[in-house]
Amino acid sequence: MEMNVSRPVLAGGFWKKQRTQPVKRAKDASRVRWESQPWRRQLRDAAEYERPVARAALVQALLAEGLTMDADAARFAGTREDRDCISIAQVLRFADSLVLRMALACTDDHVLQLAHLRRDAEDLAERMIEWANAGRL
Repeated sequence: MEMNVSRPVLAGGFWKKQRTQPVKRAKDASRVRWESQPWRRQLRDAAEYERPVARAALVQALLAEGLTMDADAARFAGTREDRDCISIAQVLRFADSLVLRMALACTDDHVLQLAHLRRDAEDLAERMIEWANAGRL
C-alpha cells in the first residue's frame, strides 16, 4: 500500500489546517545561567540585557576609570555579533562560548589563557550590570 503524504486530509468538508501558536521566544541560555547564580549582580530592568551600547564609548569609559582588563575584554567580546555595539547579553554569550573553547583546548597554557579571558568577560558583564543599574550605561 502506497501512502501519499502530499495531500491534506479532508475532514468534515473543510481542509484541516494546523493551528499555529505564537512562537514563545526562549530566554537566552547564557542569561538564564547568569540569573541562576544569586551571588552575581543582577539587572533591575531585564530589557537592559539586549540594549546596545557603542563599543568605542564603553572602552573609553573603562579606560578613563583605569579598568584596562575590562576595556580589553570589551574590545573583542561579542564582535562576531556586532562590531560597533556591545550589550550585556553579548558579553555573557561570549563568556559562555569560552567554556567550549576551553574544553577543546590542546595545551594547559591555552586553557589558562581562556580561563583568564572568561573571568575578564564575566567581570566586564558585572561592571556593565552595575553601570546599567546606576543609569550610567
